Amino acid sequence: MAKLSYKLSYYVFYVCIAAILVVLGLFYCVGYNVTNAAGLTEPTNTPALMYLMYGMFALCVAVTVIAALIQFGSALKDNPKAALKSFMGLILLAVLLIITYNMGSDETMMLGGGVTYDNKFLLKLTDMFLYSTYVLLIVAAIGTLLNLLGIFKQR
Repeated sequence: MAKLSYKLSYYVFYVCIAAILVVLGLFYCVGYNVTNAAGLTEPTNTPALMYLMYGMFALCVAVTVIAALIQFGSALKDNPKAALKSFMGLILLAVLLIITYNMGSDETMMLGGGVTYDNKFLLKLTDMFLYSTYVLLIVAAIGTLLNLLGIFKQR
């Protein structure tokens, strides 16, 4: 099984690299003559680059969720208590997202040119992502410092 997963990830990696190189080549080398909504010119293949990023992000999220579910399922068979304990990370992340969503502002934003943006859900969602990123960055920094200070010992 390990060889199969290794071969699969090996080929997927090279397909992703090839797709990235092709789209970047199209983005940088094909043309620079499309006018966007703001009246500025942009590369011709900007949508291709955007869709590649969306696709890569969706693929990453899907693979991560599937792998986590498979790992949780196999751990549940071997040691149910430890599997449920590892599930706490996901629960804490969900709690963090709920808290930061409720902290977010839904005030109407004034954009350039006097245009207002008042989609309350997306405004709160954007704040949720920003606040969650800040909290997770702080947690990672504290964890790194504690690890460097030797507080977490090998068991």
